[in-house]
Amino acid sequence: MDIDFLKLGKKAFPEPYARVYLVQGSDDGLKREAVDRLLGALLDDSFREFDYEHIDVPPGGGEEGLATKAALASVGGVPIASVRRVVVLHNVHRLKKSDADHLAASLAGLGELSCLVLVAGAQEYDAGKVKAASATSVKLSNAAAKHGAVVKCEGPEVGDLKDRLREIANQNGKTIRPEAMEILLDWSFGVGSARGAKGGDLLAATNELAKVIAYVGDKPEITRQDASEVAIRGTDDNIFRLLDAVSSRNAKGAIGEVNEMLRSGDKPESILPRVLVMLARQTRLLLGAKYLAAHGINRSNVDRQASEDILICLNSEMTDALIKRPFRLQALQTQARTWTVEDLEYALFRIAETDCGMKGIRPPQAMGMLSRPVTNAGEELRSLIAELCVRGK
Repeated sequence: MDIDFLKLGKKAFPEPYARVYLVQGSDDGLKREAVDRLLGALLDDSFREFDYEHIDVPPGGGEEGLATKAALASVGGVPIASVRRVVVLHNVHRLKKSDADHLAASLAGLGELSCLVLVAGAQEYDAGKVKAASATSVKLSNAAAKHGAVVKCEGPEVGDLKDRLREIANQNGKTIRPEAMEILLDWSFGVGSARGAKGGDLLAATNELAKVIAYVGDKPEITRQDASEVAIRGTDDNIFRLLDAVSSRNAKGAIGEVNEMLRSGDKPESILPRVLVMLARQTRLLLGAKYLAAHGINRSNVDRQASEDILICLNSEMTDALIKRPFRLQALQTQARTWTVEDLEYALFRIAETDCGMKGIRPPQAMGMLSRPVTNAGEELRSLIAELCVRGK
């Protein structure tokens, strides 16, 4: 059985409760929420310390399958006063194949008073490909679906994320201005996109909101300036400033952000793939913004003028960023004025060419791309950014 956690809303998990749940997906914040909801339903708070155990699979899977053996031994106990004896086994993607296979084969034997909650980490990417070490065993996933439920926790879409952030702000006695909300959404969807997610990243958004709430103190309203003042430090923050500089055709500022990223301590080989993913997304959004502008659609009339004939030419990424977020549309259309459609198409071409070179892929001859390996990721990034900023100006 598959359960989309976002579609549950605030409802409880379907009854009867399963004996095993595999909680997986790109959003760690939603996974925490899913596990907490299960624990709240199955455990008696007064007896939690007796009826619940948390076990973590160590990096590399640990020795002699100790985590797997401990989890199976513990979950076989009888609860004292709770609905189930609950064991949460975190980071099951780290399990060695033999341990994952053993666990998969054991799920059919779980008792009626047992609930084993398996939590997988978000998949990690290297040069755009999923790292094998971050993927959950297929056999384990299939066994969990057969004998229980797989709980999917993918990043929330715009509307749901807005509602969640507003609720958190209200609980802290705050309101959020739309312009400030856009900054949090941009950050959240950027983090999600860099991790291969289709939606935003709840944990990233709520962490940033917590910083802003602490920053504003007793002030009841969070403004754009407040959200901007609370800087998101590290390479990812430079990526967002880099995207803004490239979109504005600010070559000096863009190269400055690249240099800051390369000085951050991260390897250029890990920075370049992340930038390419985000840069391609930003270029697509600029194309979408120009397309809407050509049809007379802007921030003030997007709700009325975005007909089905127009929307059919936009993908879901563009719809979420441009149609559902008019403040974002306004900023992108302002930046898009400095680009021609040909410039943006060329930008996508060069990003794809660089991506192929980085991965050692020989592109099809019909695409007209150069087939050359990327030997210096840092210099390749500087060259690409400079070219995109100045081409056609």
